[in-house]
Amino acid sequence: MEKDRLLLCTVLLIFSVPGIFTNTDLGGKAFVFSKLSANSHVLLKPNLDQSLRQLTLCLRFFTDLTRSFSLFSAASRYQDNEILLWRNPHGFEVCVGGECAVFIMPNPSDRSAIRWRLPRKGSARGSGVKTDLMVMLGLEQDSYGGCFDVKQSFVGEIAEVSLWDKVLTAKGVNKTQLPGASKPLLDWTSLKFQIQGDIVIIMKKL
Repeated sequence: MEKDRLLLCTVLLIFSVPGIFTNTDLGGKAFVFSKLSANSHVLLKPNLDQSLRQLTLCLRFFTDLTRSFSLFSAASRYQDNEILLWRNPHGFEVCVGGECAVFIMPNPSDRSAIRWRLPRKGSARGSGVKTDLMVMLGLEQDSYGGCFDVKQSFVGEIAEVSLWDKVLTAKGVNKTQLPGASKPLLDWTSLKFQIQGDIVIIMKKL
């Protein structure tokens, strides 16, 4: 990494505090990241009991930033880019299992979706997104739960974050809202999260 990067490398310790990671319905609401920060983020707790061999990630965001920033960062002890959704001035960079791809989009939407399936050749190796995920909104993890760069931090609103252990079309995502549908690993209407730093929850303007 460049020497002039302002890094905050910390070990994130999660203590057993009442109220942390309780299921909360955030329907109609958004997380607001009000300013640049090297530690403000939302920590999410996915219901994950086995490695992911396929996934769909959806979220919405609003920002006035014109530089690059992190929206969704999931790291394991083995790989800091298990799942990364990164916005740059020309589009998005998406990483899954440490492998990244860049998508050039002249007029990107405020709604983002990732769909990924483990290639057949990787199945025999027991590959996939690991289960010990630490998931953060608003900051990228350059190590497991730490090494944050203030110049990569998000300022704006993030809402409607959902993660499924299957590949879904846009129509399939809509069907998951119907009664009786299987619940996602990260469910915006029953989200387990912890806020760290200067972040508030408001009725969304997205």
